[in-house]
Amino acid sequence: MRALVAFAAAVAVFHHIPALVGGAEEWVDLATPFAVVGLAAVVLVGLGAWGVALGLAVAAGIAYVDGHGIHLAANSIRAEDLAGEAERVAYFWDERFSHVEWHVGLIGLVFAFCLAESWARPPVQGSTLQAALVVVLLGFTLFTSTVEGQTWWLLPPAAAVLAVWALARPRPVLGACAGALVLAAILVAGWAAWHHGVPEFSDLGWI
Repeated sequence: MRALVAFAAAVAVFHHIPALVGGAEEWVDLATPFAVVGLAAVVLVGLGAWGVALGLAVAAGIAYVDGHGIHLAANSIRAEDLAGEAERVAYFWDERFSHVEWHVGLIGLVFAFCLAESWARPPVQGSTLQAALVVVLLGFTLFTSTVEGQTWWLLPPAAAVLAVWALARPRPVLGACAGALVLAAILVAGWAAWHHGVPEFSDLGWI
């Protein structure tokens, strides 16, 4: 469970810091896949992942890294103030395709953890504090990342699946991951009610 807390912390740190560091954003983005996927691997090793869970984790990890890399490259191109066709293409890869692939990959990793936990021996043990940290760190980051990336629509179905699964087969990792996705979906719903839509934070001048 400690590895899952570390994973959630890495996601929270590396998904939020780029908005705060100005010119160093690209360097932080370069390190992000190494930190997030590296710690995902630690979680999977600790859970003894194999079979379907491991296959899903590999596919999700590839999607996360590929989507993040496309986002970083396209964002760098757009930063050069290009106009016309180049700007239109860069916008698609930066703001549309990469965000969907990136965030599907991240959510896929969370699902892989939950699958792997089913076969973990010995069974995973975790404290209430560890579960709360995962819920808050991962849930808040999924909220901010998907709102800014306009992939918030991924959250409700994913949260519903994990919530039902957690109620049917309660386990520490599954419960924490379900709680994170449910929290993220609730925060998106609150954001939508507040703004009568789901605007990006950057559109409101928040970042």
